Amino acid sequence: MKNAHIHPDSTCTDNYLWDMIRADSVDAFNEVYNRYWDLLFHVTMKRLHAKEIAEEIVQDTFIILWEKRHDIEISALKPYLFAITRYAVFHYLASRQTIASRMKTLSQMAETSGSKDADVESLVNDRLLLQLIETVASELPEKSRQVFYYNKLLDYSITQAAETFNIS
Repeated sequence: MKNAHIHPDSTCTDNYLWDMIRADSVDAFNEVYNRYWDLLFHVTMKRLHAKEIAEEIVQDTFIILWEKRHDIEISALKPYLFAITRYAVFHYLASRQTIASRMKTLSQMAETSGSKDADVESLVNDRLLLQLIETVASELPEKSRQVFYYNKLLDYSITQAAETFNIS
């Protein structure tokens, strides 16, 4: 199929396009991109109300699709694309919430602390700790990294994080 000269169009089924993408067809990928980009963008915009972030999330969805094309099994392409996008939106919202709560805590610490040096030291220590966590997490396999982030940064229990990704 890699050498097939068939150019996909709007009449091709998603399953056929997915088979062609798995066979490295850029034309099939472009057809899927053109077919679903606007729809994914509009759904993402409804949730985020931020054009640039919505565009980035949708672009990332298609990057993931292309990069993982040989590693994943998809039975239905459209729901898979929506699932990737939905996960990215939730992840973005959760990270914003976590960052906001951490910043609030830091600012409260600064207000209650009498020493500026202690505030700076605490802030530096927090940043160093976050860098260390990110370094360690980046070495983990994908699912383990996701569970780690949910557990350590979003304050999920290990059980809750595992259930979120349907793993033991």
